[in-house]
Amino acid sequence: MPEDSIGVECKDLIGIITINNPEKKNAVNNEMLIRIGQSLEQMEADGFRAIIIRGTGDRMFCSGYDVSAFPKVADSILGRGNEKDRPDYVRLTARKFEEITVPVIAMINGHCMGAGLDMAGACDLRYAASGVKFQIPPARLGITYNPEGVMRLINTVGVGRAKELLYLAQDVTAEKAYEMGFLNRVLPREELESFTMSVARNIAENAPLAIRGMKKIFKYCLEHQKITEERDLEAAQIFQGLIQSKDAAEALLSFLEKRKPVFKGR
Repeated sequence: MPEDSIGVECKDLIGIITINNPEKKNAVNNEMLIRIGQSLEQMEADGFRAIIIRGTGDRMFCSGYDVSAFPKVADSILGRGNEKDRPDYVRLTARKFEEITVPVIAMINGHCMGAGLDMAGACDLRYAASGVKFQIPPARLGITYNPEGVMRLINTVGVGRAKELLYLAQDVTAEKAYEMGFLNRVLPREELESFTMSVARNIAENAPLAIRGMKKIFKYCLEHQKITEERDLEAAQIFQGLIQSKDAAEALLSFLEKRKPVFKGR
């Protein structure tokens, strides 16, 4: 993984975070997720007025969580590994997008999968290039999607569409994602960056205290939908059981062997 796997830059009062792991199709691991969270907090502390997150290149925004890290995650859950290898960082980082008072814009310049979709879903605004695809693959990996991510999908696209995305685990085009309500707009690839920057500049030109206040109000309006600690624990136990299943092992093995998995419900 390159040292600059998370790029950070500033243009006036606009912060830009770039996922830079092209060798693994911009997949993220815990270290990268921690850096994203820290960058968001620092930009908020520094008085940035808008933040854009994007992927390097034009093929992938983020291909999801680095599947090669799953054995470490399993060891951690079973008490044999490092606490830092636990999978909670996807959820914790996505939560950061919602908790900071600065509006965050997802500039989805490439395919967006799994954890990448979870982070994009936690952003305030989402713009994508025509031709990119979206997918939430846990059903193909023999595991579940985190409850907060499910709730975000329900809030954005509705229960029926959320179930369709999660149960089928199929590719969805940017145009279909827009129709579902997940995206604010789909643009020609050559227009995406300039359009996203213009939106960020417009936000930055508005009264910053008013913008931050409105983001807090949106957060308050959604707080009644929070997952209870009891339900969160139950979901973690479901994940814990699944990641130790033979189906999850088959999903990882088939990924490494580049073949279609054969699930047996065990």
